[in-house]
Amino acid sequence: MIKIGIIGAGNMGRLHASLAARGGAGKVVAVCDQDASRAIALAAEHGAAAFGSADELLGSGLDMAFVAVPNTQHAPLARKALERGLHVFVEKPFATSEADAEALLEAARQGGRRLFVGLNRRFAPVYAEARRLAAAPEFKARNINIIQNDGDMRNPPWATDIGLTGGFLYDTTVHFLDMAEFLMGPIAEISAVSSKAFYPIEDGFAILLQFSGGRFGVVSSCGYASWMSPFERVQVVGDHRTLVTEELDGLRWSPGLGTVIEAREYAKLPYEEKWGYAQMHAHMFAALASGKAALNDAEVGARTIRLIAACERSAASGGAAVAV
Repeated sequence: MIKIGIIGAGNMGRLHASLAARGGAGKVVAVCDQDASRAIALAAEHGAAAFGSADELLGSGLDMAFVAVPNTQHAPLARKALERGLHVFVEKPFATSEADAEALLEAARQGGRRLFVGLNRRFAPVYAEARRLAAAPEFKARNINIIQNDGDMRNPPWATDIGLTGGFLYDTTVHFLDMAEFLMGPIAEISAVSSKAFYPIEDGFAILLQFSGGRFGVVSSCGYASWMSPFERVQVVGDHRTLVTEELDGLRWSPGLGTVIEAREYAKLPYEEKWGYAQMHAHMFAALASGKAALNDAEVGARTIRLIAACERSAASGGAAVAV
């Protein structure tokens, strides 16, 4: 039984504590949060101890830490846990700078501990099915188009605080840069433009992706939409074949000209399954038990930050192509 500590007792910390307890491979034994009342409440739900600081929690005899705090605190706390000899799960983003990502990756390598990142969409049924279809030899995926219209930059009020989030790309768009690679393979080159349309930070990006073999894609992402559905949409086109996902609710697939369009519907699944959180937990604990690679290993997390860094460099230079 893996002894687990939860750093951050907000929505994500509570979700991970619940899933860890339900999965049966681990037991939540410690919780900390800067709000002591939240730590005490979550600890009480799991028969765990509440601590006033991450340092106290990390020294309490754990096997694994779950880091679910504001973005800019992810890498420092995950690194500290690794240096204490713990396995670590860190919510996305893996880090909020390329330097921090590489340092965190090296800490995992040096310590011989497993480090996982919260790229839950890799495990969501809609995207798992999209990957299966796009990977079929007859599909021959050639381009991908992703639209992500975020509508939450007014709420919570810290959404535009780079000191907490690292910037717009790190919060939600990171999922779709990762999804482009998950469905199409490694990105070789990125060209991006950005704007400050309604907020004092870059709040919109148009990102051109170049893959090997002349394949390409586009990610369009903004933080000032109105949550009009679908606020995330992915389209992959191949040899007269197309698949389209709409949010995490459904997928439509055209297997060829003159064929019946098929559909998959996931809207009624429980939240933690539709969004892939439950499957991600099962996958991680199985990887810990077997020693096998995981779909959300540290290398994958670091890669997402390299992609963001390439977007930032390109946007800063007016859209010049940047190799990844």
